[in-house]
Amino acid sequence: MSIKLCIGQYAKNGYEPEHMGIKVYCLEELCFFIKENAFLLDDGFMEDALGAWVAEECGLQDLGEELRKSSRKNVSLKSYIAMILEFACFFSKEVNQEILDIIVENSSHSIYEKKKARADALVKKGHYGLAGKEYGRLLKMLPEEQTILRGEIYHGCGVCLAKMFYFTLAGEYFLKAHTLTGKIASYQQYLWTKRLSVTEKEYVEFLKEHEEAYEDSVEMEEVLEELNAQWKNSKNGMLLETIQKEKEARRLAEYQDKLTRRVDYLKDAYRQMLS
Repeated sequence: MSIKLCIGQYAKNGYEPEHMGIKVYCLEELCFFIKENAFLLDDGFMEDALGAWVAEECGLQDLGEELRKSSRKNVSLKSYIAMILEFACFFSKEVNQEILDIIVENSSHSIYEKKKARADALVKKGHYGLAGKEYGRLLKMLPEEQTILRGEIYHGCGVCLAKMFYFTLAGEYFLKAHTLTGKIASYQQYLWTKRLSVTEKEYVEFLKEHEEAYEDSVEMEEVLEELNAQWKNSKNGMLLETIQKEKEARRLAEYQDKLTRRVDYLKDAYRQMLS
């Protein structure tokens, strides 16, 4: 059994590196963040605010000052990260070297690729609001000639919007993505958002005008039937069925109580997606 002593103090105010939706409260947590997200980090990590936080919140004035000086100089990201890891002594030398190797290996990736990877990581963690903002910032800085990457970012925007139930707007982004990349996955997601945002009658009319979508649509309906069956047998599906039975039995007080608690839970879950 090994014991690792903490360096510095536990911060009252957390620091959110790289706008990743995660706050750290001590130097050791910062090191763990670096290890887990090494492939996503770029020069934006080296900001004055990090050095100030290390000095003021963690009580590590010497390290904080060195970080602030380094952020104003033309130091490499590898050197900056090494300074933090070596000061903390949180990982072994071997692990520190593995982290630095990842930093160097990913230095060949463009800043646009790194920022997209960071937004993609936010999507996987369920931070759709943050991911959408990251994609939006990236679209503003992305050169026009980067058409394929732009299309992939549009697809990511579509995913975020669909997860937040903005199906109509999500569909517009999926269609933009398909136009730029030609990827069938983006077109299929466009069909899904169309199916979920209009009535069945409107969707049939849409298919009449877009015969090229018919084959994909047939497969989609089969998947939809399967998903509906899975939903009915899921914990949430059975819970809603129980709530509905309270209403049918005219136990209105119980029905209202259970429905209110469920709605409050879903509101909280939705707020977390937006954060």
